[in-house]
Order: sequence, then C-alpha cells, then structure tokens
Amino acid sequence: MKAILILLVLLGFYSTTAAVENNSQILFDSKSLNETRKILVRLPIDYSENNDKSYPLLITLNDEDNFKWASSIVDVQAARFGIEDMIVVGLPHNGNYSKDNYPFKKKGNIEPNPQSEKYSNFIRKEIVPYVNKNYRTNGGKFIVGHSLSGLFVTNMFMQYPDEFSTFIVLSPSVHHAPQLSTLVKPFLINNKSLAGSIYISLGDMEHQQILQEYKVLKEVFENHAPQTLTWSVDYMENTDHLLAAYKGIYDSLTWVYRDWYLLDTEMQQSSLDDYIQHYDEFSKKLKYPIKPRERHLVSFSGFAKKKLNDHKAAVEALKTAIHYYPNSQNPKDKLKEIDK
Repeated sequence: MKAILILLVLLGFYSTTAAVENNSQILFDSKSLNETRKILVRLPIDYSENNDKSYPLLITLNDEDNFKWASSIVDVQAARFGIEDMIVVGLPHNGNYSKDNYPFKKKGNIEPNPQSEKYSNFIRKEIVPYVNKNYRTNGGKFIVGHSLSGLFVTNMFMQYPDEFSTFIVLSPSVHHAPQLSTLVKPFLINNKSLAGSIYISLGDMEHQQILQEYKVLKEVFENHAPQTLTWSVDYMENTDHLLAAYKGIYDSLTWVYRDWYLLDTEMQQSSLDDYIQHYDEFSKKLKYPIKPRERHLVSFSGFAKKKLNDHKAAVEALKTAIHYYPNSQNPKDKLKEIDK
C-alpha cells in the first residue's frame, strides 16, 4: 500500500509539472440531456508540435478525479512508451451520477433506465462526434467506467459493442445489479462472431457481496465468451473499491497495449512479413493503425547483432523499420553497416 501511495504522489507531480498546460475545460450544451455539462480535455504532450499526428481517444466517467488520474497515468505510460499517447476526455457527473450510470429502472429489473439511455446518447452521438471534429483523432476509442459507471459501460458494451475499441470496467457495482449477469450470458451466447475488446477488473479487497456477484459475472465470460472476443475478467491484488479506479486504469491500458512490443525471443523468429501481419492484426483490434517504434526496432537490431550473434534477426528488424519509416535515414544506414 505504501508503494502505491508513493506512486500516486509521483504521478500527480508529473501530471502537474508536465501536462497541466495541455488541459482545458469546455461547457457543452447537450441536446440529449437538455442541460449544460462540463467537459474536461487533456491533450498529448506533443499535440501542438506535430499537426500531422492523430491520437486515440480515452473517455473517463464518474468524477473529475477519474479524469485527473487517467491523465496522470497516460502521461507516465506514454512518456515511457508503454502506450501511445492519447486525448483524454473527462465527463464528470453533474449531480446525477446514479441516474446517469445505473442502466436499469431498479434493482432486479431489466427495464432500461431512460436517463441512462440519454446519457449513452450524449456520449455516443454528441461527445465522440464533437471530439472527432475538433481534435485530431485516429479512430481508436476507449471508455472507462468505475463502480456504477462500470455497470453503465458493461451495458453499453452489450448495446453498442462496436462503438469503442475497448470497454474498460473497474470494480463494477454488480451487487446493485444482479440482473446484469443474466443479460450478459445470452448476449455472449447469441453473438458468436462478436469482435472488439472488454477489460473487467475488481479489487480483491471489496466486500463479500460484490465479490460474490462478480464471481457470477466472471464465470459467465469464462463459459460463454466467443473466441472472436478479446476479453479479460480478473482481480486487482491488494486493492479496494476506491483504489481500483486508479490502479485499474494503469492495468487496463497496459493490457490494451500489451502487443505493441514483441519480446526479443519473438523478434528473433520474425521476418518482415511476420512483423507486418502482427501489427495489422493489432491495428484491427485497436481499430486504428499502429506501428512498431522505429527506435525499438533499431535498438533490437544492434542487440541481436552484437549480443545474440543473430544477423538475420537484426536485418529483419531493420527492414521492418524501413518499411514503416521509409523517410528515415537511420535504419537504412544501420542496415548498410550490418551488411558490410
């Protein structure tokens, strides 16, 4: 727990010193909700430096803190090349947290909550188009909900599974909606070609009621998730309900981008065609084009040549760098050096 608190402090400091200038606030007049909502926007560090570059979108729900935490985590992970940098958009509640996020009229009932449906329209039909129009997005879209918002995001996944690249659900309050699992089961069974991605995680220090109901949801995915769906339903160790909102964002983004880097053992076995196939498939999962980092490929080529004595792996890595970065001279020069 002490280590987590130190991490919170460090990430908060990093965010304040490095990214605060890229944050802004917008008052948005929503037709779906018939009211004005505050929208928070965090732009990538290099957003103003490269007008040709576009970015994926991460939408956070719940409160302003959730936006701040997500922004801090994206700052650090992107700076260390764990993920690609993102446009983070926060949709803090306006005093209607429960009405916006609880998908049903009441506990145990599957009748939809009209206000929650309006909130879904607000996100899908107003916020996403607004961001796409006013910022440089690349088609990658991720949404994260914690607690009651986790119920909302799970329900949105069933209603609009193609709307986002990945649905991220953190410590969902499933004990308040036991009917959710009974809806997820037939949805998974009846959609055998379901694509897309969903990440669900619960703090293992939650109380027994939520743990019990979550186990039911986990078993539904384990028994009925189609092979075409990319999914994870698991636990966060040493994590309670509140910390899950923070730790879960870090873990989920790490999971989303886990295929961005290949291990050195995998790269040793990869040809140019293998690299292209891997990143084509990864792009399809993320729903936006993503490529390997040039520096990573060039660095590996040197490592493969000098440390592994693997000339073929070094050459294939450089050929891949030239394929994805045809205007860069560095990998071309390195390839000439290796071939001497």
